[in-house]
Amino acid sequence: MTLNKDRTYIPCAELAPRLKIGEGEVVLLTSDVLRLAMRARRGEGGFSSEKFIEGFITQIGSEGTLLIPAYNFDLETGDRFDIRKTQPMTGSLALAAMNLPAFCRTAHPLHSFLVAGNDASRLCAMKNNSSFGPDSPFAYLMEKNALMVFVGTTPAEAMTFVHFVEESEQVWYRKYKNISLHYTAAGGTSSRRTYSLFAKKKGWTMKLHLLQEKLKQGNLTETEFNGVPVFTIRCAEAYDIISKDIREHAAAGIAGFSTGLYLRDTIKEAAVRLKIFRTLYGRIRSGKRTG
Repeated sequence: MTLNKDRTYIPCAELAPRLKIGEGEVVLLTSDVLRLAMRARRGEGGFSSEKFIEGFITQIGSEGTLLIPAYNFDLETGDRFDIRKTQPMTGSLALAAMNLPAFCRTAHPLHSFLVAGNDASRLCAMKNNSSFGPDSPFAYLMEKNALMVFVGTTPAEAMTFVHFVEESEQVWYRKYKNISLHYTAAGGTSSRRTYSLFAKKKGWTMKLHLLQEKLKQGNLTETEFNGVPVFTIRCAEAYDIISKDIREHAAAGIAGFSTGLYLRDTIKEAAVRLKIFRTLYGRIRSGKRTG
């Protein structure tokens, strides 16, 4: 997976085989492919998201399942979500997968996945109300002990699975928050739907840089592919480390409280009630993706 000593370039479609992912695996692929794409322009004349994804699909075979995050966690009550058209905020790989016929999209608007492979129909039929509940795609990932692959990003930046552990353990620093949206389903019918998010309480923030250090003590692997960092860890291993921190160390390795942040969150909460908080940029960004 690393560059050869003579720094020979390796085609991006070969990443999945070099990770030695087995046939029939369930893989959660989280990525920021900007650096990979920059190197691909020099090394193979350009980067193809489709070929990169296809490398993983080929590697896991017909019995495997590939999930790519397609989140829109910045949606707020009153916003619109169209499962067919709303662009995810999780980057170019998700946008590419939206246009590939092999993929379907799971239903939860805040934390959906683009899914291809053996269990795609099962996942896209889920009707979980909570993003991270026991009937969600995250629970499926845990059930299958999926391999989480982070390309060009790190668990500290992008391990959303931690929130599934938090909800499963019912951490004290989060509470359920309802978000009501104008939802358009795959068939084109629209309705008002309300979803649940296990959201942080005022004053709390995530400290996933500390969690990443704990994961290194387990089976988190770190390597490089064409000079781009690649991390892998299985869900069960991550769950054990995270839940232990919650139970034995009061979640000190994943979250923390700040009085300054509490005051800021209190002001923000009041501004939201008065409908004066959301920035023009936030409205424009959301509108572009959900229009």
